[in-house]
Amino acid sequence: MKYRAFLLGIVLFTASVEAHKPITSKYNYNDDVFPIFNERCGRCHVAGGVAPMSLLTYKDALPWAESIRIELTAAHMPPWYAETGFGDLKTSHRLSPRELDVILTWATGGTPEGASKRLPAVRIKNDWRMGKPDLLIPMPSPFTLGPGQMEDTKEFVLQTATVDRWVRAVDLLPGAPAMVRDASLHIRSVGLLAYWLPGDEPVAPPAGAAFKWPAGSELVLRIHYRKTWTYEEKTLTDRSTVGLYLLDRPPAQEIRPMWIGPSFTLIRDVRALALGFEGGQPDKSMRIEAVSPNGTRTPLISLLGRPDWTRRYWFARPVALAHGTRIEVTGVSPDRVWLDVLE
Repeated sequence: MKYRAFLLGIVLFTASVEAHKPITSKYNYNDDVFPIFNERCGRCHVAGGVAPMSLLTYKDALPWAESIRIELTAAHMPPWYAETGFGDLKTSHRLSPRELDVILTWATGGTPEGASKRLPAVRIKNDWRMGKPDLLIPMPSPFTLGPGQMEDTKEFVLQTATVDRWVRAVDLLPGAPAMVRDASLHIRSVGLLAYWLPGDEPVAPPAGAAFKWPAGSELVLRIHYRKTWTYEEKTLTDRSTVGLYLLDRPPAQEIRPMWIGPSFTLIRDVRALALGFEGGQPDKSMRIEAVSPNGTRTPLISLLGRPDWTRRYWFARPVALAHGTRIEVTGVSPDRVWLDVLE
């Protein structure tokens, strides 16, 4: 309690100092900053979201202006650590140069609110981002974190397939968005199907490709729960629902995970759709390249600092890797690396 009071004192002091800064920013919150926060940060930094504060009203955002500046200049937010220009990745959560300029100019230039006007009230965006899934599978039972319980990881067996199913994309609808930190979906005896993060959009593979959920195999959901300090003494109960987007017939190509370790030589030709890894030290740089038998290097990914969230990094287009290609990791070495390849 004393610690939270100390933090609150810092925030109030900072807000007081900010209020007396001269206004030098050509941007203001209402016209320039709010649209960016709403579009780029609103799935997490919203009342009831997984982040510890909302940024979607001027009153809420103002005390955090200095923290926002620090997080953005350190490239800690948004949480996307892949280096731009190294490897050809499909998605990026980095703010554009203009968005960065607007927010940083506002945060350091007196944090003006702008002309008085009514901004839209923003509610948490807890919806199916690709439209309604073909199959909805809720957790078999609720899970609760009581007062003083801050973090836990739980595994739930959702369903056993009675026939072969073909999954092209996955999403998750949290029952308690404020404590669902991240999640992963696995097919028992097959491997990883999907990772879910609160700010990420689900990604569908190329047309005609899908993951196989074999008949007789269990679908297992693993959720990492973590409260922020705003909910420390509150009871939160979650019953999340997994949504699967399916194909109604076998695809032209199956996607399979290939665990290759931090150092591995391919024993056959593959076309890689995505890459991921597990383990390793946080906040350390890492670079992964494919080195062909003739010495040609293909950049796959470079992380400027290891995130505390594990995700699948999709390539913008399939990467052809020949038999004999060596996967080379420099910097911190993860425990395991995998490629999602087309079969």
